[in-house]
Amino acid sequence: MSRDAVPRFTPEQRGVLEAGLVQIVAEREAREWVAAINAVLPTLAVAVTAAVERETRGREA
Repeated sequence: MSRDAVPRFTPEQRGVLEAGLVQIVAEREAREWVAAINAVLPTLAVAVTAAVERETRGREA
């Protein structure tokens, strides 16, 4: 394939393509964060509950 066969994009088209790629990457990272948070949420809930119970018992004593 010759160099002339490479598609050329206008600055506007490049901007649209780059914005789309940024959005795709951001959505993927957001899904990864949600999955990571959901994975640790049960452990976090137990830890927070235990801390609150300890704090409550400390105030009652």
